[in-house]
Amino acid sequence: MAISASVTRGFTYSVGVELSPANLNELGTPAVSVATPISIANGGTNATSAGAARTNLGLGTIATQASDAVALTGGTISGSIMTLPSYAVSGVPSASPAGQLIYVTDGNSGAATVACSDGSNWKVVALGATIST
Repeated sequence: MAISASVTRGFTYSVGVELSPANLNELGTPAVSVATPISIANGGTNATSAGAARTNLGLGTIATQASDAVALTGGTISGSIMTLPSYAVSGVPSASPAGQLIYVTDGNSGAATVACSDGSNWKVVALGATIST
């Protein structure tokens, strides 16, 4: 692994020179480059770009999604309680695309219900008896 560093202002410090924050500021901004990517086995990503690093580390597209707009297109959600967005009938969003689930506080003749979109309309999901042990 070849790592090179250069300092833009050409100062040379010899042995015995005390380095202080003021002295270090005279050095300018160092430029560091890595000629060969660091392997995963040595703690690197074996990549020269962020996208290649994500691929090499096995990260999917969720690694770059905004935390407030995550789109899951496969896999399983487990070990988590899902909270559906809640609306009154007067404020439900568009039913398109199909397959959306929402909680409607007054959507079943005034009673609360879960609704599923069919792409055009919101359909009441029949809520059976209360769960019990």
